[in-house]
Amino acid sequence: MQATVESSSVSTATASRAAQVQAPPGNPPQRSFLDNLSRSRFPVAVLLFFAVSALCANLRLGQLNPTDVPFETWTSAAVKDWFRLSTPRPNIAFLGSSLMLSPLGAVDADFLNRDIDGPSHHRSLYFEQAYKKLTGESVRTFNFALPGEMPSDACLITKFLLKGEKRPNVLVYGLGPRDFLDNGLLSPGSTDPYQTLSRFGNSNNRIALIAPDWQERLNFELGRLLHLYGRKVDLNTCFERQVSAIAAQVVPAAPISIKQRRQLLPGYRITEVGVKDCWFGPSANKPRPPLLDNIDEYRKRYKNLKWDTYLTQMRFLADLLNTARERDVHVVVMAMPITDINRKLLSDQAWDLYRHSLKVMAMAKGATYIDMQSSQAFQLSDFGDTVHLHSGGGAKLLDLLAQKLAGDRAVTAALAAPSSPSLKTTTVAGLKGTSL
Repeated sequence: MQATVESSSVSTATASRAAQVQAPPGNPPQRSFLDNLSRSRFPVAVLLFFAVSALCANLRLGQLNPTDVPFETWTSAAVKDWFRLSTPRPNIAFLGSSLMLSPLGAVDADFLNRDIDGPSHHRSLYFEQAYKKLTGESVRTFNFALPGEMPSDACLITKFLLKGEKRPNVLVYGLGPRDFLDNGLLSPGSTDPYQTLSRFGNSNNRIALIAPDWQERLNFELGRLLHLYGRKVDLNTCFERQVSAIAAQVVPAAPISIKQRRQLLPGYRITEVGVKDCWFGPSANKPRPPLLDNIDEYRKRYKNLKWDTYLTQMRFLADLLNTARERDVHVVVMAMPITDINRKLLSDQAWDLYRHSLKVMAMAKGATYIDMQSSQAFQLSDFGDTVHLHSGGGAKLLDLLAQKLAGDRAVTAALAAPSSPSLKTTTVAGLKGTSL
């Protein structure tokens, strides 16, 4: 009987301890994850965060005006000069990479017989005179050619800037194979011109082309969703300006020279060159230096042909031509001359596809097509390196261009069209493309 009682006591004690382990007194019952989430402060914090972001977006907190570009580059200098323009507006605007930019700047340095600050010089005075000699008509130009400019960049210039009262009559776009086949291009959104030009409008309809990589796309979408994240460059610029202004008052510092700046920035790139950083000097009556061998640079550019880059840039060229035609701006697509040394780096397939696509695209969109490459007018002695014309070759190019434009009905009709963008021309937009 005693053993039975003891056994019962042990069983009762064991059950009691088990009950304590399974359900300790005072502990609340377990809840599901969703139940815990609904009772936590996390949803409130998320809603509050997005509400603050929306408020900051409406207040444009920390957002600089588009013309107050926080990057001092060749692109920002061109944009600021464009907005400073008053009447008369330019009749002809030039687009292109350094293939177009170099001859325009170098030729004017010879023409004026003085040094020219490249990022600050945005006309082609030589071309204006050449055209007037042929036609008796005065034209005013604006040079929007930029170092490394891709068709995606030129498309943004055309879409966001070449409009309204500043709409030119004619757009001359000088192109080369690098503009479509450069495997060094990470994406259209990675260029210096894009970083500046994207501030002036919305290009969301082409975001799949501008940011094809998932990381770039994620960064873009976060910038759209979260105002402070999207405006991080502006906020950082505002902060740096305030700190610099305070520091300058406390400890005035001597200005940093260009040479010192480049020593401080060992990774200095041509697309980061600002005002007074790059000069074209007169070379008339001087012996020209020997041809600069930059073939290794282009071996890297053409080493692995990225067809997605080619197709993307052709798509942006089509967008540019469509935008210009909608605004009654006549486009002249000009295939720039390059040396046979450079051309041989490309396979016959890539070279033929580039040339054929360029001509077909121009003709299909009602543009004038000029093939300077096959004109047989340029020799090796006209080039400063394997792709860039020097001032002598550049003068030859601009003389030929003036002759071609003066003899083209579509161009002369566009230049004679009313200057007001509200007045529609009756012939230019509907003209069939011409090949010169």
